[in-house]
Amino acid sequence: MWVRTQCKKQLVKIIRITIERNIGSKNKAALVGQFADSSLFQSNQVVLGEYKTKEDALAELTSIQDAIAKGENHVYQIQ
Repeated sequence: MWVRTQCKKQLVKIIRITIERNIGSKNKAALVGQFADSSLFQSNQVVLGEYKTKEDALAELTSIQDAIAKGENHVYQIQ
């Protein structure tokens, strides 16, 4: 699935999305997308968006899931 990051500066073909703690930021959670298989020297991950709470990040992840389930074939814009 193609995803445009919250900052609108990257368009990435994502193969996996996780919610992670966002240490050192006022936002407590982040959606992190993996755009290719990880290698020994590179994690191949990008922060898709940052959220004040884990629940906000989970709501965004649910919206992505709904778009996938509906078979929507477009670029998903992270909110």
